[in-house]
Amino acid sequence: MPTIPAPVTAVYRSIPPPVRGVLLMMISGIAITGMNISVKFIATDIHPFVIAFWRHLFGICLLAPMLLGKGANPLRTGRLGLHSLRALLNIVAMLAYFVALTLEPLATIVALSFTAPLIATLGAMVFLKERVSPMRSLALLIGLCGALIILRPWAAAVSDGAFLLLLSSTIWAGALVVIKVLSRTESAVTIALYASVLQVPFAFVAALLYWQWPTLSQFGVLVAIAVFGVSAQLGLSQAFREADATVVLPADLTKLIFAGAAGWLFFSEAPAIWIWIGGVVVFGGVFLNALFDRRDRQRLRGAASASAPTGTTVVANLPETPHIPAETEEKQA
Repeated sequence: MPTIPAPVTAVYRSIPPPVRGVLLMMISGIAITGMNISVKFIATDIHPFVIAFWRHLFGICLLAPMLLGKGANPLRTGRLGLHSLRALLNIVAMLAYFVALTLEPLATIVALSFTAPLIATLGAMVFLKERVSPMRSLALLIGLCGALIILRPWAAAVSDGAFLLLLSSTIWAGALVVIKVLSRTESAVTIALYASVLQVPFAFVAALLYWQWPTLSQFGVLVAIAVFGVSAQLGLSQAFREADATVVLPADLTKLIFAGAAGWLFFSEAPAIWIWIGGVVVFGGVFLNALFDRRDRQRLRGAASASAPTGTTVVANLPETPHIPAETEEKQA
């Protein structure tokens, strides 16, 4: 792997970590927008299932050197079943997401995709028995209200594209819960590597139903989709490492702005006002959920430290909300 030039590294390190995190989150949003534009553009000629296969195949080629270079034998695991389940959920979520891209404006896609971490929190409550404070419950309710504003089921039937987006977010939320379980015993490298390796055959099986060989120019677009997707993954991952989620998450809202601008410029899309309002409300619920979770964890750590004997080091084993994962954003990227 090529090393990053020292001057670039020096400039990067001179930027305060919170600023780096915000900038990386915005870069991730731009990359996701680029991927969505590319998928929407090429999906008129190639089925989304085939696009998803090539995206994962090229993506693993880009990611493998980084993952394999991080340590010895990252494939060692005793939880192949859970890794396979996570990969299957990822693929189904992405297939639904790519098909939805052909049916809905880009701004609608992004607005509804914000629901995934909220649904993941509900999944953690149900399946992992995690306790959620009243304030976080309020945040979940706010996010749900935002989704209803976007869908407006009282005014019109929910479209096929919107249904697929909700299905995608729900399945992706399930993948987040599985990731959380895996993270108790597996390293981030092992989790990411198995996701990359196992998703390719799952995607290939789906692609066979609509198989066609891309042209040379279409291969170029497919490579661009993979590059955008991997860039979004890496940007998101590093953003969460640089700063707390409550610092970097607000910058994720720029995805809605980028998507709206891109939809207008490239596809003459003009999303209705409730898409913007609902997207902001949903995102508000996501941010408040992260904020209240952080406060709850700090309060519990403080209580544990106060009750410990003098001179004792306390490591609080506290549940962590499965927010947008630090290692990947596979459903979107």
